[in-house]
Amino acid sequence: MELPSPERLRVARELHDGIAQDLVGVGYSLDLLLADPSLSTNSRKEIRRTRLSIDELITKVRREILNLRTNTSQTFGGEVERLISELTPSQEIALSIEEMDIDKELTTQLLLITKEILRNSIAHSGATHIGISLYPINNRTCLEVIDDGIGGAHVKDGHFGISGIIERVHAMNGSITIESIDGTRVAILI
Repeated sequence: MELPSPERLRVARELHDGIAQDLVGVGYSLDLLLADPSLSTNSRKEIRRTRLSIDELITKVRREILNLRTNTSQTFGGEVERLISELTPSQEIALSIEEMDIDKELTTQLLLITKEILRNSIAHSGATHIGISLYPINNRTCLEVIDDGIGGAHVKDGHFGISGIIERVHAMNGSITIESIDGTRVAILI
């Protein structure tokens, strides 16, 4: 059995030692608050609701850690479909994935990029339709994600999603184009 790439293992360790542990700590703090007998009924309900949300986040982070530590043989299209089912978006999502022979590290990086773009589109764009395409062009691989949302996707101080995408693309000697006025189009060529 082939092991996951060093990059996947590094990210899995960072998630476990950072975010996952922080979420567990927040959960324990909420448990301590719930033990306070002077809490009102409404406050107790809100804290319990927040505690359940933390538990759901912990489950998602642990699932991501497992996914990173597992060497997947799933195709890019299959992984994107799995991602969509996990995110359960209300938007209509259309896939046009041409399965190509691309190495596992490139597939991993494209999946991480797709995940970040998709999460941003679902959370911030107000889109009703998102299209994800992967296809070959001139011996290169093109990933294109287009939504019909409000636009406005750009690098912002204190936000690292788009910056992280750009850094990943540049690390693979690729190029990225972001057009975001009426809707957003992200095109990545690697």
